Amino acid sequence: MGDFQKVLNGRTSVEHFDSATPISVEEIKELISEACLAPSAFNIQHWRFIAVTDKRIRERLKGTTIAPNQERVANAPLVFLILGDLNGYKRLENILDETVHANLLSREVADIWLTMANGMYGSDPRLARDEAIRSGSLAAMTLMLAARSRGYVSCPIGFNPAQVVEILGISDHYVPVMMVAVGRPVSGTIARRPRLPIDQVLAFNTALE
Repeated sequence: MGDFQKVLNGRTSVEHFDSATPISVEEIKELISEACLAPSAFNIQHWRFIAVTDKRIRERLKGTTIAPNQERVANAPLVFLILGDLNGYKRLENILDETVHANLLSREVADIWLTMANGMYGSDPRLARDEAIRSGSLAAMTLMLAARSRGYVSCPIGFNPAQVVEILGISDHYVPVMMVAVGRPVSGTIARRPRLPIDQVLAFNTALE
């Protein structure tokens, strides 16, 4: 618990990155492997990732965000684009087959899941989009915690989705969910900003006012 608290409390959105220290392909893959431990509906795993290590592409992506974030995108040695796969449910049958073969789910339950998922997401594009964004967001948070546990810092960054899609040539069956800059810390990183008091964000057994 102590190690987790250290990681959790140490994660904050930073403003400055060490642009001279790259992150290896091997470690990028390890970070994504850890991010993929996030939960998702039916275990569809809607998340997809683009790791942008090319400085020229980061310079182009810089223009998709507001001025305060542009330095982060340009200077971080690694920028992740987290996408949600709107067609993720179409791969569920294979995922469930593997789960059944591993004796982690019965065939009867797997068939029920498959029918439910196809009915839910195949008939309601808005629900499919919402679910892809939810799963992508969970993976992005897990990614930032995984990065912190390895001594990296990060920052989620708002962006213009249409511009990002054009720059990276993203297919229309993916929805851009989040941009996350990752790198080693440098001096000038500010402390965590104040959080709202618990009684303003938590209610028991009733709605918040």
